[in-house]
Amino acid sequence: MKKVSMFKLFGLFMGALVLATLGSCMKDNDYEEVPVAVVTMVNGFVSSNGVRYAADNNYIQPQGYNPLFYQEYGYFRLFPGSRRIRIYNDTNEVLTDDSYTFKENTYYTSFIYGWQDDIQHLLTEDKLLDNLGDKSAFRFLHLSPSEGLVNVYLNNTETPLYTDRAYEGNDEEAAEEENENITFVPQNSGKHTLIVTNADGETLKEREYTFEAGRHYTLILIGDGSMARPLYLGIVPQY
Repeated sequence: MKKVSMFKLFGLFMGALVLATLGSCMKDNDYEEVPVAVVTMVNGFVSSNGVRYAADNNYIQPQGYNPLFYQEYGYFRLFPGSRRIRIYNDTNEVLTDDSYTFKENTYYTSFIYGWQDDIQHLLTEDKLLDNLGDKSAFRFLHLSPSEGLVNVYLNNTETPLYTDRAYEGNDEEAAEEENENITFVPQNSGKHTLIVTNADGETLKEREYTFEAGRHYTLILIGDGSMARPLYLGIVPQY
């Protein structure tokens, strides 16, 4: 996955009143952080070159600036409370429009994915693992609308990480609390080859990556298998 420059994002955030940079209040030489929620944006929506997010009436990626392109991820901060989150495609049509309650000092991830009229948005409240030591933390989300059940292996097909994973958009009514796929689990850190196969055991994608100890990663399968949007195994380093 491509990462949006945090320096560039910071410049955009300053213009949005609802967004919060970590501020400070100096009283008696004490430093006090303003409590905020932190949201990671991940764009896996096949049918648009890019998307723009808006929190309440403020764009995260204002007009005139680059959108969050397909395969990219980025971050923004919000004051806690109920916030209206809208996501637009590259022609400024609304893809999703929903309100969510954000809690202070809490991490979230917003996944926009699907294709054509199958527009899917998953917002997760991320529970981080303590005391990872020399391990990393992984989770995997199947966000490719063209693929059936898939399996993910580590280094060889004798070591399954995830088996019989269905497209997340198949179960639109499932509550986030019931979705075990959004949970991080500890795995060995270091350089690994990830292998994704279909139900028949045919390899769909492979990717080598070095995972840092103590970090959390989201693995995603996106794309529709076409020439324009081939399958892509994205790796989002988060925390």
